Amino acid sequence: MDKFLILGINGFTGKHFQNFIIENSLIKKYSFVGVDLSVERNIEIDYIESDLLNYEDFQEIILGQKPDYIINLIGTFSSRIFKELVDINVNISHYLFEIIKNNKIKVKKILFIGSAAEYGIPEKSPIHENSPLRPVNLYGLSKSIQTQLILYYSRNYDINYNIARTFNIIGRNISPSLSIGAFRDRINNAREGDYILTGNLNSKRDFIDIYDVINAYWHILMKGKPNEIYNVCSGKSYFIKEILSILIENSGKTLNPKINPEWVKENEVLDIYGDNSKLKNDTGWFPLIDIADSLKKIL
Repeated sequence: MDKFLILGINGFTGKHFQNFIIENSLIKKYSFVGVDLSVERNIEIDYIESDLLNYEDFQEIILGQKPDYIINLIGTFSSRIFKELVDINVNISHYLFEIIKNNKIKVKKILFIGSAAEYGIPEKSPIHENSPLRPVNLYGLSKSIQTQLILYYSRNYDINYNIARTFNIIGRNISPSLSIGAFRDRINNAREGDYILTGNLNSKRDFIDIYDVINAYWHILMKGKPNEIYNVCSGKSYFIKEILSILIENSGKTLNPKINPEWVKENEVLDIYGDNSKLKNDTGWFPLIDIADSLKKIL
C-alpha cells in the first residue's frame, strides 16, 4: 500500500484535501499521514505535529515515515516580509530536497504547489505552462524561486516532481486575506443598505472551486507525467465586480460597493486566465463545479 505524506494538512487546502480523501474512500486504498504545526483533533487520518523549518525534525519524519509520495501544501501569501515568504514557500521545499538527496531516499513523486502569480502581467491570455515567469509581487517571486529550486534538484539529483500552478481558488473558509474571503466577511458584517469597501473591481481573474483544485492535485500526482508543470485553472476569467455582485445577491442584502483608492494596487494584473488543456490531456481531469454553485458555498 503506497504511503502519502501531506505537508500542511491543517491549512485551508489541507483540510479540503482531508475531505477529498474521505469522500472518495482513498483511505481504503492508500496510507495517509499529515504534518502541520498543529492539527485539529477531528482529523480522520494519522498526523504528526511538527515545525518543518526545523531540519532535524523534518528529516526524522521523512526517515521514519518512508513515504512513496509527498504532497507539499505548505505556503503563505499574506506576509509582506520577503524573508517570511521565502522561509515558508522556498526553504521547506529546499529542506525536503536536501533530506532526500543526503539520505538517498527514493520517492515516486513529489507534488509542489505553484501559483499563477509567478506569471505576473501576461503578454496575452490564456497563459500556457511555458509562458515566461515575470512576477510583480513578492509572493509570486517567492513561488518562482521555488520553481527554479525544484528544476535544479530534479535535473541534478533525478528526483521526480510535479508542480501544480494554481490560479484563484474559491471555497468555504477561504482566507480573508484574499479578495473573495474579504468580500465574504464584509458582506456578513454589513447591515442592509451599507457600503462595501473594495479595491479595483474591473480586473478579471480565473477562479476555480477548491474541490476541482484538490481533484486536479490528485490527478496530477497519480496520472501526470513526471517532471511536468500543470496549470490548475478554469480556463476563463471573470470580472471581480461580477463575483461581488453574485455574493451580495446570495446574501439577500442590498449593499453598495465603494472603491477605496488606497486599496487599488500598483502593477495590478488586469486580466489573466490559464490554459488547462495540458492538464486535461495528460490526466483526464476536468472541472466539475460551476462558479455560481461555488459562490453559493462562500457565505
